[in-house]
Amino acid sequence: MDLSGDVTALVGAGILLTALYLQAESFVNPVIDGIALQSLLLAGLLAWLAYREGSLDLALLAAITLAVRGLLIPYVLRHQIRSYRWRVRERLAAHRVTGHALAAVAVAIGAWFIFQETLAAAFPQPGAGLAFVLLAEGLLMLATRTNTLVQVVGYLEEENAIVYAGALFAKGLPLFVEVVVFLDVLGVVLVSVILSAQRTVIGSPEETHLEELAG
Repeated sequence: MDLSGDVTALVGAGILLTALYLQAESFVNPVIDGIALQSLLLAGLLAWLAYREGSLDLALLAAITLAVRGLLIPYVLRHQIRSYRWRVRERLAAHRVTGHALAAVAVAIGAWFIFQETLAAAFPQPGAGLAFVLLAEGLLMLATRTNTLVQVVGYLEEENAIVYAGALFAKGLPLFVEVVVFLDVLGVVLVSVILSAQRTVIGSPEETHLEELAG
């Protein structure tokens, strides 16, 4: 029994489920909770790999992922919407939730097929295909969502996909930890500075859109 492969596949499946959930959710608070859960799962996977391989680099990545993407950035994102009376939701999102969910499933299937046909032989590690699917889901969120906070979540999902893939088959590359730290610093700057300077683009529901909240 390959316990290591089973754990990696199980956590990878959980990460994929969070990616599909993010695509099907239109309220921003649950989206933030979803990306936090995804980051916590990724941190757990990194911690497991660090324990299995005795890798200090992976243990450091697990700690960074937990602290920055699992706790700090979700806290900052929630702070962005704390002053609003209503839960922030994308405008007219009620009419697009089903389309987003179907698109997410289609992209997941398509990305998995592309990976199996083109990259599977080069990257046979368990879970490598899920990392590619997660990358595609993040790109879909960035391309289709209009709420600034949700787009930031899409960027975080792209980061998670890169770290996930790197932990599986690129952890031995030079500067891998430094690249991840740079991505996290960039994410913190994006959230805390750019969003704070452009709060008007967050898109809290106006009175003409509040009827969507009943859906």
